[in-house]
Amino acid sequence: MQVFRPLTHFRSSVLAATLALVLGLALMRCGTARETPVAASAEDTTSAGPALSFLLDREQGILLHEARSEAATPLVPGAAYTGAARVSPDGRHLAFSYEADSARLAILDLETGALQPVHAETTDVVYSLAWHATADTLAFGYYAPASDGTRGAGGIRLATPEGPVRSVGCRAAREVLHWLPNGSLAVRDDDNLYLVAPSDCTTRARLDIRQKHRLAYSADGRFLTYVLQDLRYVRDRGEYVPDSTLFISDPRGQDARKLFGDARTVRHLQWSPAGPELAFDLLPEDDSTHRQIVVYNAAEEQTSYLVPPEDGDRADQIHPRWSPSGAYLAFVQRRSSGQTAAVRVAGRTQQLGATTGPVQWATDRRIVVPGPDSLRVQTLRGGNVYVLPAKGTLIHAWGRAPL
Repeated sequence: MQVFRPLTHFRSSVLAATLALVLGLALMRCGTARETPVAASAEDTTSAGPALSFLLDREQGILLHEARSEAATPLVPGAAYTGAARVSPDGRHLAFSYEADSARLAILDLETGALQPVHAETTDVVYSLAWHATADTLAFGYYAPASDGTRGAGGIRLATPEGPVRSVGCRAAREVLHWLPNGSLAVRDDDNLYLVAPSDCTTRARLDIRQKHRLAYSADGRFLTYVLQDLRYVRDRGEYVPDSTLFISDPRGQDARKLFGDARTVRHLQWSPAGPELAFDLLPEDDSTHRQIVVYNAAEEQTSYLVPPEDGDRADQIHPRWSPSGAYLAFVQRRSSGQTAAVRVAGRTQQLGATTGPVQWATDRRIVVPGPDSLRVQTLRGGNVYVLPAKGTLIHAWGRAPL
């Protein structure tokens, strides 16, 4: 049974921001009976494009769009994004997969716009990506999906933005999950999770994962979560029923403990990029059918609601998304009338307007909200910074200068 505690702040930076906000509001109201309006800064208006860049998948291919100059540069004409993308810890490089004349993986320099080809296969393959925490090195796995749903031919390789690519030497592993602080790579095949040496794929640990799904490591590699899907016997019903239970363990899969069982239907797990917090949405224990977002602090073993139930929000809360620093959580509110985006700031929910799916973060204070015909960049207070009228898929958004 999880004990829920009020969630006030994710990190110390949020506490500082909250104190600054309270002080600022007090000064604004001091000595006047009316609230003084907050002057809009240049970055809060739409009169000029902000220093933001977007990597987009459009009908004509993958292009680079600069908001400040409104310049759209074709990066890979005729290509289509295939779903794998991971930015390096220093924010300088983005690895992403796409399909052109073949399945391809490339590294984009987010400062210069230079694109470095990394890998190509003549058949369709699935890529998985993991950056080293400090070295500018990418580990990637790839495999051709087999007709029976298993992982076919593929391997594990290492690459750098300068171009050298080498095989790790794994004979069975086809997918990379994480690069652990001790230097081990967490990789997998259909049946096992391996912790291996990146130099020669020497196995350091192995875990049977045949009933474990949605495996994910915390950013620091201290914790592993997975959903155990099994059949359990219910005596009252006299039959076996599916059971999907969320577990958390150490990096090797040992010392596992149960967090939530099948009745809570945990979905959309998201580890914070900067701490031991895990966000996800689930069903509450009462009779309500409205999903709620909770945050589990793995280091302190505490679970908290993102939006306290007493706030009376009757919408489904789904698709949590952390800001780059882990200071803020944005999410989607789902009602019968449609979906809206929101962000939790200083203990309050700030509405961001209609959305067609999960949000993305461009910087720690700029949120990209997808619409049917445009992408809106909004502040933490909900103001529009920039609107890009474009249909297509946003692969990545980032800031060109501190905002």
